[in-house]
Amino acid sequence: MKWETVTSTIEESVFALWNNGKKLVTLVFHPASSAARIEYAGQRRVFLIRQEGLLKNRTVLCNEYGIRMVHAGSENNRPFIELDEERFFYNVDNKQEPAVTIYKESKDRPLAVCALALPDDIQGNAAQNKAKYGLLMTLCWYLKTRIGANSVM
Repeated sequence: MKWETVTSTIEESVFALWNNGKKLVTLVFHPASSAARIEYAGQRRVFLIRQEGLLKNRTVLCNEYGIRMVHAGSENNRPFIELDEERFFYNVDNKQEPAVTIYKESKDRPLAVCALALPDDIQGNAAQNKAKYGLLMTLCWYLKTRIGANSVM
């Protein structure tokens, strides 16, 4: 699988998740509002990527009604995305082409390996961080809803 940048401007960045020549998900990220519009299988959803907590150190994805759906965290120095009380651990590898591995128990048994590159024109470190988390959270959401998170992609 691979996240590709379709278009990127100051106002928005459009990403598409591809697998074997088939577009699975489209994500439109607006850095100014931290809104993410996700489209897959004819469904459209709007999410807000926010920082919560006392020190604003927790990244969360809230639905269009403001209900927290997904959050990012870390356990034993292993970053994860939690969705519906299910944790998806991930590892970002920046060797040749940036890629992310999503797994449950062990990196040796990945649920998905996906190329992940952000365009350079997303202004500001905070906006790039939110875009990265938006892509990771959308990938985990896709895995959970579409393939049951039991098969390897």
